[in-house]
Amino acid sequence: MMIGNIIDDKEVQDQVGYEKYDIVAANILADVLVPLTPVIVHQMKKGAYYITSGILDVKEEVVKEAVQKAGLTLVEVTRQGEWVCVTARKD
Repeated sequence: MMIGNIIDDKEVQDQVGYEKYDIVAANILADVLVPLTPVIVHQMKKGAYYITSGILDVKEEVVKEAVQKAGLTLVEVTRQGEWVCVTARKD
């Protein structure tokens, strides 16, 4: 088990490893996803998928911008009521 903040703790980032993961799923609010995205992209393998959910519809554009700014390709956006899921891929 690991406890820490991958967003700003280099030691945690190193423990998690780089370019190791085929899929990263994050079901947390946009206020966490936005700063997480440019960090987690380094842990993802080429071709990996980043599936984000727990996003309120009013924050959809902010999350999509963060995903694209991190160099990920937007694959799909799905909605259920006020909740949004953004899926992207690392090319």
